[in-house]
Amino acid sequence: MEKEQQASEALWAQIMQNLRTHGQADGYAIDFISGLRLVKDTGSRLIIEYPEGLMLAWLELNYSEYIETAAENVLKSPRELEFVEAGTHTQEVRKEEALSPAPTVTAAATTRRSSTSKSPRSTKLQSNLNSDYTFDNYVVGSCNHFAYAAAQALVNSQERIFNPLFIYGNSGMGKTHLLHAIGNALRARRENVQVLYVTSEQFTNAYIEAIRKRGDALELFRKKYRKVDVLLIDDVQFMARADKTQEEFFHTFNALFESGKQIVLSSDCPACQITSMDDRLKTRFSQGMTVELTAPCYEMRMAILRQKMLKWKQNLLSDEVVQFIARNVTQSVRALEGALIRTSTFASFNNCCPSIAFLRENLADLMSKRASSGLSIADIQQRVANEFGLRVDDINGRRRTAAIAHPRQIAMFLARRHTNSSLQDIGEAFGGRDHGTVLHAMRTIEEKLRVDDELREVLARVTEALA
Repeated sequence: MEKEQQASEALWAQIMQNLRTHGQADGYAIDFISGLRLVKDTGSRLIIEYPEGLMLAWLELNYSEYIETAAENVLKSPRELEFVEAGTHTQEVRKEEALSPAPTVTAAATTRRSSTSKSPRSTKLQSNLNSDYTFDNYVVGSCNHFAYAAAQALVNSQERIFNPLFIYGNSGMGKTHLLHAIGNALRARRENVQVLYVTSEQFTNAYIEAIRKRGDALELFRKKYRKVDVLLIDDVQFMARADKTQEEFFHTFNALFESGKQIVLSSDCPACQITSMDDRLKTRFSQGMTVELTAPCYEMRMAILRQKMLKWKQNLLSDEVVQFIARNVTQSVRALEGALIRTSTFASFNNCCPSIAFLRENLADLMSKRASSGLSIADIQQRVANEFGLRVDDINGRRRTAAIAHPRQIAMFLARRHTNSSLQDIGEAFGGRDHGTVLHAMRTIEEKLRVDDELREVLARVTEALA
């Protein structure tokens, strides 16, 4: 057993050396991969152990290709990868390790123990967390599943698996809820952990106040923000144009990162798109895990409404009313909650369920403009097919040639923009594709729109025809 373990460690060292010398991975990726452990080479696959609580899908997506390439370079033949969570590989290995008089302590295990060891510290720090925002009442759907999984992985892991976690999405998509849920879960899971949640505006105002007071105020400000275990910064894009604040946060970020503390940030756009933000900060914001929150689909909007009604003990609203709100208030979770509050208040005051006519009149400012367009996915498919001289069957078929794939992506993009259909419904209408294909199409068209004048003209023509 000991010889096999030594052989595995030696082989892993060779793979890591090859990755450093010939691989395309950046420094952060190499540092992360080196924290994994090779359990065994079976001759056809490598069994690799990863830290407890890590999100397997994220690991496979981001690092499998690097490891496979480096392993093939060393072994001169390809290997499949099998990832196992720490402590969960074969029963035989566990028994052998249990019989070992002096089990090897890996670097990962050492880090894990050191990170959980208790040390005397003050518990007077005000976390600013809202106890109402938890994972238990965070509704999960296709629009936020990856972000939710990343947040859960961060909380469940005893190690820093990605730093920072950068969450972005339009206003009202649930970013603040997710930040508070992370903070609340960490405080519940780890005794004495120091968590601090602030908005970028609060950080900026505190920094300005510290400068104004002079004396020890600035040192106390820095001590507060640089000694926490977890720093949650909401709406970081509002630091843009505040040069002095950005400079201070740059040093705060570095101090926390270098001491192994966790940073979680939220923004209304990806880090690279924050205007007037220091490039050094953009780079640091992008070096960890970036996840997006998008508008909730119909099914998720229904789940959110049902959950809120249960919490508020609201039983006066009919299924028809709830479905109407879910179909027509689509732009954000915040708008959805606002519509429900408005409707529930009317129902409570009048002790009756409001009519659909009442909703159309009193929720008009919250309802999506596309709600009354009357467009269907079929209308959009036909118009796009006409624009490119294709048949609708071509757009819905399985062929992936550029002459068909590009119009198909345009049609998916327009279907999402001009109908109330969920990602799943759109994918189903385009030949049974999954929601990930629709998301990819939307992002592809959005990227091309920034530089492609011809595409903008095509969309303008199609949109005008649909109108």
